[in-house]
Amino acid sequence: MERTEHARRPVGAFIFDLDGTLVDSRRDIAAATNVARAAVGLPPLDEGLLCGYVGDGVMLLLRRALGHGAAPGGASVVLAVDDPQLAPAHAAYVEHYGRHLLDHTRAFEGVPATLRALGEVPMMVATNKPGDFSRAILAGLGLDGYIRRVVGGDEAPARKPDAAHLRACLEGLDVAPRDVVVVGDSSNDILAARALGAVAVGCAWGLNPREELRALQPDHLIESLSELAALYALPRGGHFRETP
Repeated sequence: MERTEHARRPVGAFIFDLDGTLVDSRRDIAAATNVARAAVGLPPLDEGLLCGYVGDGVMLLLRRALGHGAAPGGASVVLAVDDPQLAPAHAAYVEHYGRHLLDHTRAFEGVPATLRALGEVPMMVATNKPGDFSRAILAGLGLDGYIRRVVGGDEAPARKPDAAHLRACLEGLDVAPRDVVVVGDSSNDILAARALGAVAVGCAWGLNPREELRALQPDHLIESLSELAALYALPRGGHFRETP
């Protein structure tokens, strides 16, 4: 566990990322992306390569995946938003992923126990994944009971790293931004937390390289979600506070 010096203060809410933070969904996302590529006559790509394209919503994932190797000389490009391949690829992705999003997706070790331990504080999920898919995954893994609100990328006024995504999670809660803890595995999560004025916790086990997260200087860099419960202890009758 890596941490920086950080003031002790109450925690009013936790906001979690989903893919690469709470759940390991790599295989199912990669499979659906390769179905999308097949729909427009392209061969499958390696799962690890496709995972590098995840994190900014389905359409950007497809623009990257369909543009892989598409430039002259085999270079990769990001397809234009009006590329005619996107509509059939997106339709194939949505149809396949909607039926197979729990084939291999599982909660990371320690996730249910940690959510239980932190359960007296409101917990939300801010993900660039579509909201319906996100809620289906949480429900299928039995995690939905811990989460007060899910705001998908198709439901937010602006997606992470825009702080508006996090503010949409906090709507209706009387919580100051400085009392919010944002937990995620990507630069989008750390930058959104910074933009909001919240505590940023980086997850070293996710889809993004550890060095990328460390370079952003999150307030904490943890090796498993169970370390979050060690960072925040529930004092008797009070808020969660950061442990010394």
